[in-house]
Amino acid sequence: MEWNDNLLTGVEKIDNQHKELLRRVNNVLDACNQRKGKEIVGETLDFLESYVAEHFHDEENLQIESQFPGYEGHRQLHARFIKDLKDLKSRFEKDGASILVVIEVNKTIVGWLRDHIMKVDKEFADYYKSR
Repeated sequence: MEWNDNLLTGVEKIDNQHKELLRRVNNVLDACNQRKGKEIVGETLDFLESYVAEHFHDEENLQIESQFPGYEGHRQLHARFIKDLKDLKSRFEKDGASILVVIEVNKTIVGWLRDHIMKVDKEFADYYKSR
C-alpha cells in the first residue's frame, strides 16, 4: 500500500503516526510476498500494541479538547480494534505464526487503514480543522 493524499487528515501528528503504521503494514506485506511473513508477525503485533496505545490516546485527547461530537463512537471503534488486536496476539501466542494468523493480521491492519483512517479519522480531522 502506498501513502497518498486520500490518507491525509491534515493533522500533522496524526498523519505522521498513520504513515508509520502504513510503513509497518508494508513490511508485513513485503515479508509475506517473500514468504517470510511468519518471522515478522510477532514483531508487528508488538508494535501495534504500543502504537495503538499512543496513537489512540493522542487522537482521543484531540477529540476531547475540540469537543468532537463523535468522540464516544470513535472511542468505541478504538476499543474494538484493541480487542481484535489482543485476540490476534492470543492466537499468535497459541498457534504460532500460522498462515491463517498471518492472513488475519494483514486483513485486520489493511482493513483498519482502509475503513477507519480514510473514513472515520478524516471525519474527525475535518471537524478538528474547522474549529
